[in-house]
Amino acid sequence: MSSEPMDSIPRDEQLAARLRQAVRSQQVPPELQVKIRQRLDAEQQRQEQGVWRAAVWVPAAAALILCISAGVAYQQGHLRLTAGQRESFMNSMLVKVSTTMRPGLDDHLHCSVYGRVPDTIPPLAQAVKDLPPQFAEVLTVVQQQAPQSFQLYSAHLCTRRGRKFVHFQLKSESKLLSVIITRRNVEESFVRDQILPELQEHGVALYEARAARFQMAAIETRDYLAYVVSDLGGAENRKLMLAMAPGIQSVLRKLES
Repeated sequence: MSSEPMDSIPRDEQLAARLRQAVRSQQVPPELQVKIRQRLDAEQQRQEQGVWRAAVWVPAAAALILCISAGVAYQQGHLRLTAGQRESFMNSMLVKVSTTMRPGLDDHLHCSVYGRVPDTIPPLAQAVKDLPPQFAEVLTVVQQQAPQSFQLYSAHLCTRRGRKFVHFQLKSESKLLSVIITRRNVEESFVRDQILPELQEHGVALYEARAARFQMAAIETRDYLAYVVSDLGGAENRKLMLAMAPGIQSVLRKLES
């Protein structure tokens, strides 16, 4: 059966379809993408309920087009969100995961998503110059197990909300990947959060969470929490943590002894 010609579709439906296609085709910051899609869904629902009005649609469409343009400009470096807007978005993501998951997601968002990602991958010696030497073996694990398309651009010690993190940062085109290690606070535990491990394999209890497009997989030892946070699919992110976990645990247990 042939598809319905465009000129037989009402103009407002054509415009809505074009806007949806434009949103999907652009690489925009995650918070803008979520807001745009939520607005489109809400307006579509109103249309289906018979309360659509041209006086409402026209300014809404203009606002959505402006929002898309702003997202493109942001990606091209012509627009930057304020510190308050960044913190608001990060906090909105943190409430979607458990207390013990939050440190890893927070550091990924602050340091990778809103940090500087170089256009050109630096030489390894430059990328790891700020890595504490006791975590050099973790660097080897990350390099061996990371997907081939991802390249390490930084391995360093950083601080977020007064807490120290060892952070390995990798990128592949528009995707980001973080391997993050931090010391456990006394009250932090996935078991205490009453979260059951998603998988227990070869002595590894693996815990998972998701906030929007951010996938998380985590493990804990006596004194440390370790996270893999990425834009990968859930299964791929889980597989990556399972591959890295034995090596990471070995290093952390040496530090604990």
